[in-house]
Amino acid sequence: MLDEASAQLLSALSALIVGGGYKIVEEGELAPRLPLTGEELTRSLALLEEKRLIDVRYAEGGAFCLRLLPAGRSYAERVERERLDAKKRNRESLLYAALGAFLGGALSGAAVLLLSLLV
Repeated sequence: MLDEASAQLLSALSALIVGGGYKIVEEGELAPRLPLTGEELTRSLALLEEKRLIDVRYAEGGAFCLRLLPAGRSYAERVERERLDAKKRNRESLLYAALGAFLGGALSGAAVLLLSLLV
């Protein structure tokens, strides 16, 4: 399991690197997508390389030549799929809660109406 910063970095790299080849990625390209600074970025890249999710050919002066390994791409896709599933579950929960509230209000309103007609 990756820490939050490394998972975000892997997701950003997955969006930037299309295909299986090496790509030169500059720190400036990652900055809008990530809250990481230089040292944190280097540490996260080292962690991803250690876990064999990316392959770093070189890293110098804020420029990185790297590629996403198949395990890294599948990890990023799984994390994105889990995020979308959680979002869908939240939407469904909201829908069911609203529907339950509406039905409960309608039933209690009907019960009050029925009681007022009987009394």
